[in-house]
Amino acid sequence: MDIWEANSRANQIAPHTCSKDGLFRCTGEECKSNGLCDKNGCGDNPYRHRGAKDFYGLGLKVDTSKPFTVVTQFPAKDGVLQAIVRKYVQNGVVIENAATNITMDQAYCSAQGGAEMYSKLGGHKGMGDALARGMVLAMSIWWDEGGFMKWLDSGEAGPCNATEGNPKVIPTIEKAPVVKFSQIKWGEIGSTFAEKNHTMYRWRA
Repeated sequence: MDIWEANSRANQIAPHTCSKDGLFRCTGEECKSNGLCDKNGCGDNPYRHRGAKDFYGLGLKVDTSKPFTVVTQFPAKDGVLQAIVRKYVQNGVVIENAATNITMDQAYCSAQGGAEMYSKLGGHKGMGDALARGMVLAMSIWWDEGGFMKWLDSGEAGPCNATEGNPKVIPTIEKAPVVKFSQIKWGEIGSTFAEKNHTMYRWRA
């Protein structure tokens, strides 16, 4: 469950499913793109999938030059995951995800090109089952010397050019890149954050 793939210019959430339950180690063909686990996932990037090019970034609706809270919700019905919901909280204001008429449900993932394996290997039901079994939160910094993170923030995915994510270029622009994670919470839907105001934005893709 890639719950937060992001930098200051773009972000994505991407669940991935496997056809085998629990913790296991793949070998050989099992590890490849047509193996036991879905490599692409079902992505939701506000810039790419919701047409919201002025929503997330430096000085935008979700202003990444300032601290903000990322909220991810997993509503279920009769134990089956129905959707994955993303919200943000900044300066006490809850900001709904861009294009609120788009729901990241199974229909969304079934219609998304490149997410066929996600649906084939279990889709939202499989993802929900995996979440229910329990997961460990792990964080890492992606220093992409091969693809320069273009899949995340360049072309259709974001405003960056083809070389901004080159690890050799980054220090010439940002001498001391840093990210801080804090106040990580888990709980029932709506219990992990407080709001002073509620803001909803709409876009035309």
